[in-house]
Amino acid sequence: MRTAMQFIVDVQGPAFKPLKPVLGSLAAGDSLAAALAPFISVDLYYQLLIAEMHGELATTLVQAGQLMRTKVNQAQQIRRLLQYPCLLLGLLIGTLVMVKTAILPNFGAITSAPAQAISWQLIMGSAITVVVMAILITAIQLKRLPVRTRYRWLARWPLVGPLVRTYTGYYLTLNAGMLLAGGLGIRAICEVSHRFKPESLLKQQGEFIEQALLAGQSLGTTIRQDVLLPNELALLISKESPTEQLSQELIYFATVQYERLIRKLNRLISWIQPAMFLVIALVIIGTYLNILLPMYRSMGEILK
Repeated sequence: MRTAMQFIVDVQGPAFKPLKPVLGSLAAGDSLAAALAPFISVDLYYQLLIAEMHGELATTLVQAGQLMRTKVNQAQQIRRLLQYPCLLLGLLIGTLVMVKTAILPNFGAITSAPAQAISWQLIMGSAITVVVMAILITAIQLKRLPVRTRYRWLARWPLVGPLVRTYTGYYLTLNAGMLLAGGLGIRAICEVSHRFKPESLLKQQGEFIEQALLAGQSLGTTIRQDVLLPNELALLISKESPTEQLSQELIYFATVQYERLIRKLNRLISWIQPAMFLVIALVIIGTYLNILLPMYRSMGEILK
């Protein structure tokens, strides 16, 4: 691993200079997860840590790398999809400004047109302000919530919910499968999760499962009632397969969840451009109502 990372630093040059401290940590005997901790998220850190402990590091690195690479590719795809609609929107706004500054002043003698335009401006401005404020307040509130509560809240949203449920199903199932492969039982997994950082999803999920089991609830019922876990997981647990077989089934099912996540992300991205064109159509209609109709009315008054 150290040799591979040294090769990356040598070949890629300045872009990967931040990895040099990682090389020093690996040379000092630190684990890969500990060496990469300052550069990765808490959840990915524990995913790598568990994989190192139980011999699934290669599989985990491949899946984590594929997921991050997919995110980067999809971000680039989103930017490409937004280029043309944003250009049209910019031209439309430019046309709107030109009409309002160069054409409407010629009809300033007619009082009905400016009043009409001002009323539409107030309506549109108020609507945009309300939407922006709602988004900011929601984002701030989400940031303050514990990670598990945040995911549970997002999982109920129409568009984001399926993505959140699929991602948490993949992440939690993969880590459970690797811990089972290491010889740990369900209660031992819950005990191990206590050692994790409080802000990690694994710790909060482990505490939730443990409290449910201590309350006398079966594991299958707990899984079915948890929006962050897929119902298929309860079916796999109910089969009561040997631990080794169950761990392999969970790891394979996590791979299936990963493939579902990628498909859902691509499907959501395919709707971005049509949604932008819908926004442009609404702006065109608003522009027509805000400027052209009062202008036609003013021209009618002049012709009379």
